[in-house]
Amino acid sequence: MRERSPWLPRVLLGIGGVAVIATVVSIAVGEGGPDAPATEGFNEVQKVFAGVSQEGAELGSQDAPVIVKVYNDIRCVPCADYEIEEIDPVIEEYARDDEALFEFSHFSLGPEETSLAAVAATAAGEQGRQWQYLDLLMRNLEEARGDTDEDFLVDVARAVPELDIELWEEDRLDPEIRDVVDADADEAIDLKLQADPAVIVTGPGGEERLEGSPTSEEIEAAVEAVG
Repeated sequence: MRERSPWLPRVLLGIGGVAVIATVVSIAVGEGGPDAPATEGFNEVQKVFAGVSQEGAELGSQDAPVIVKVYNDIRCVPCADYEIEEIDPVIEEYARDDEALFEFSHFSLGPEETSLAAVAATAAGEQGRQWQYLDLLMRNLEEARGDTDEDFLVDVARAVPELDIELWEEDRLDPEIRDVVDADADEAIDLKLQADPAVIVTGPGGEERLEGSPTSEEIEAAVEAVG
């Protein structure tokens, strides 16, 4: 009989050990590896919003002469692209210098009037982090294929700086948070907005209603016109 090599059991044991380690790592960090989820565009989000005061849906100084109200659906991929490409530059231009106060209104373009994503973002607003939450969500929406399920909403929350997750979870269940989102839906209905992102700019010089996904240039012109 042919004698078995003494190295074979050692090799098999080594392979088995590697397999066990790989399994443990996979369980610990998830199938996708150790990269943190929902962090695409994290640095860009911080650049736009870090250091700018927030309260609920409002971003910027309460003393700003102009109010820029954004109506958008954070679950809509084209709407997300619009928010990042057209709204964020205007925020950078006017919010940090206290020239305009920005407000976000959850305008559902889907079959339901409100969404769990809108509730999640509004709950983050209780900690002064709604704009970071919604912007991070939108920047990662395409990779999630528009699926704002529970896991995705929690992943986004974990990526928002200084957001108390336990408190955020409690706020999501608060009926008053749902009432805020429902009020946004009612407002959009009353305004009879088109089924596209919209912006209403209000200031000492009057009001400009911009529909059909207005460009950053159009919004800036409206700010200057009413300011």
